Amino acid sequence: MNRKVLITGGNGDIAQAIKKQLEAQGYIVYSPSRTEMDVTSFESIEKAIGGFKPDILINNAGYVMPHSIKNADLECTKKHFDINIGGTFYCTAVALKYNPNLEIINIGSAASIEVHATWSEYCASKAAIVMATKCWAEDGLYAVCISPARTRTKMRKSLFPDEDQSTLLDPSDFAKVVMKAVEKEFKSGTHIVVRKQNVIQLLAQG
Repeated sequence: MNRKVLITGGNGDIAQAIKKQLEAQGYIVYSPSRTEMDVTSFESIEKAIGGFKPDILINNAGYVMPHSIKNADLECTKKHFDINIGGTFYCTAVALKYNPNLEIINIGSAASIEVHATWSEYCASKAAIVMATKCWAEDGLYAVCISPARTRTKMRKSLFPDEDQSTLLDPSDFAKVVMKAVEKEFKSGTHIVVRKQNVIQLLAQG
């Protein structure tokens, strides 16, 4: 029987690239959009996951809106943590209820290990995902965190419209690394940062 994969934040460029890779390998993929599955709503999560019951959960939904803590918008601050770390916990907990053998792949960010003055909420929430992944592995689950560095996506283009696109990681290359996690080629608890400069090396690892 073909295995089922649910990808949160399903409309994003990274989610779509992962979906394409998975479907090419015969996986059954459900990648709900934000309107189909709100990762901050227990009811919405229950409906989406309960109706699909995935074998593999890819926590990909994310939110970023850079600003200094000195000029904080608390609603924006709340949104960072509700989506980035809250959504990861909520979706994982519900999916585990339906499938105790669930495999978890968390999409983090290189920002989890890098300092950016006006990205503190994003950096902190993504760093929390790395630690959650390690804890879940220690708790007996298969959990891996794959973190993209600067990637060519619509979201990044909106933040950095003048950036040289040729310097960015391609979503399809990132998706190939995620596939290695889906196929359990990485040890549980592993955190892998994927950059344009190291993606070929990561894909060559057997």
